Amino acid sequence: MRHITVGRPEDQRRDLVIVAVLLIASWTLASLDSSQTLGLTRAMRDTVLRPFLAADAVYERTAGLAARAASLELERDSLYRELQLTADLQRENRELRTLLDIPERVPGDYSVVELVPGRPTVGDVHAFLVRGSVLASLETPTAVSVPAGLVGVLRSAAGSTGLGEFWTHPEFRVSVRSIAGDATGIIRAIEVDGRTTLMLVEGVPYEASVPAGTILETTGLGGVFPPGIRVGTVIEEAEARSGWSHGYLVRPAVRPGGVRAVTVWRRATGPFGGQESGSALDTAEAMGGGGGRR
Repeated sequence: MRHITVGRPEDQRRDLVIVAVLLIASWTLASLDSSQTLGLTRAMRDTVLRPFLAADAVYERTAGLAARAASLELERDSLYRELQLTADLQRENRELRTLLDIPERVPGDYSVVELVPGRPTVGDVHAFLVRGSVLASLETPTAVSVPAGLVGVLRSAAGSTGLGEFWTHPEFRVSVRSIAGDATGIIRAIEVDGRTTLMLVEGVPYEASVPAGTILETTGLGGVFPPGIRVGTVIEEAEARSGWSHGYLVRPAVRPGGVRAVTVWRRATGPFGGQESGSALDTAEAMGGGGGRR
């Protein structure tokens, strides 16, 4: 029986040489220690694999930019709808103030800055750093917020940087009220089961009933936080009561972990624009939200 040889003899020799080289290379690589393997890996990344790694990085950046663009489009559409609703409310507010002969309220202005969590002390989850040119002329302490609600307080600012604390800080306090205005109190952060950080509103008058689902917002007392910023939503009544007042567990409106762009409040001057005074609420806010640590 006749055997048919596939391929030319020189091709067979070349294949044998390639197999031998691969076997020798695999044996050599298997005999290398960890430091030699790491060095060889670095050399491969800096030479042969460098174009492929660069292409992969460009692809990841492009994909990230595309996702960010889609997210910005959704935010733009949401902001457009909010602006339409706000314009109607502002018009109705002006008409009512004119009918009741009430002067225009000057709530101040907001400026957008970048927030960097965990600075300046690495690992301090309660602290943050903000960056923006508007900080040079900003009066502190002042509120830091996003459209969804309160983020924390800006403690100090110098040049284009500022230092602040999230609402999760143990010393943070802010006076709040229900949307209907029938319940007020002082809110702070607490840990539940040592894992979840929630809020606790205390000092609510004993006769006031705050059902679950009630939205709490800042009162504006103390001059550190403007009125009307959403703080959280009532979950249930807390077990501990103090004298003729009681407290409620509150789900925060904003979780600090995912916040990157925030607004800082720039106080207004003139009627209704400065610090409002009146009760122990503004004292507590000035101590916890505005004063506290320096």
